[in-house]
Amino acid sequence: MCSLFLLFFRLFSYSLFVWIILSWIQVSSDHPIGQIKFILDKFYGRLLEPIRERIPAIRFGMAGIDLSPIILILGVNFIQPIVLRFVC
Repeated sequence: MCSLFLLFFRLFSYSLFVWIILSWIQVSSDHPIGQIKFILDKFYGRLLEPIRERIPAIRFGMAGIDLSPIILILGVNFIQPIVLRFVC
């Protein structure tokens, strides 16, 4: 059971990093990578929306830095040992 939770947290973290990298590039929606990006956008968009409502992006002129993925990574890294302590 512990290994299943570890696998879940690892896949969650890796897919979040993939989503962050894919958010920097433009890919058409009919391309296989574009379809993966679309799925990850829907999944992580729902998770990041409450964070984005509370913590706005930092603006540098016309550009902005979205801190919500960093907050989500920190939150998952905080919750992971707590969950594993109860499960394992």
